[in-house]
Amino acid sequence: MTPRSLFTIVLKIIGILFIKDILEAIPQLIATMVQMVSSYSVADGILPFIFIFISLSIYILVAYWFIFKTDFLIEKLKLDKNFLQENFSLNIHRSTVLSIAIIIIGGLLIADNIPLLCRSVYFYFENRSVRSYEKNPDYSYIILYTVEILIVLILTGNHLLFVNFIEKKKRKTSATLTQDN
Repeated sequence: MTPRSLFTIVLKIIGILFIKDILEAIPQLIATMVQMVSSYSVADGILPFIFIFISLSIYILVAYWFIFKTDFLIEKLKLDKNFLQENFSLNIHRSTVLSIAIIIIGGLLIADNIPLLCRSVYFYFENRSVRSYEKNPDYSYIILYTVEILIVLILTGNHLLFVNFIEKKKRKTSATLTQDN
């Protein structure tokens, strides 16, 4: 394994971590949209919605660059220069490392969201009880955490499709560079 391939793997894993953050930000965006629709004043929800949307857009752009433009980043940041050894003795394919990273990140997301879902369900039923003053408790977070868990389960279960998509983009980029030379 060369320093370039090591940095390629590391940058792609960082990109996958950005995707994890995107998946965590989507419920906030949806909750803000639900709040905007259900509230009396749309103006109260516009600023948070715009802020979350801009942040989400930046995260998507950064994730795209880390996952699909790793060679460009390595060249511009000169990450593979000035190494004493040209090869490292690590014989794991890039797709295997990416699969492991996706599974681990998916597990962390599920571990984060299951307690939040349980807490939201508990508060919903607590607020819905006879002793509560709320007639219609908020259930949007239950839906959001459930959807996020389902998305993570689907992505983790189909991690090979995701890795193949990343690798296919890498092969297309490599083939284009080879044809240009």
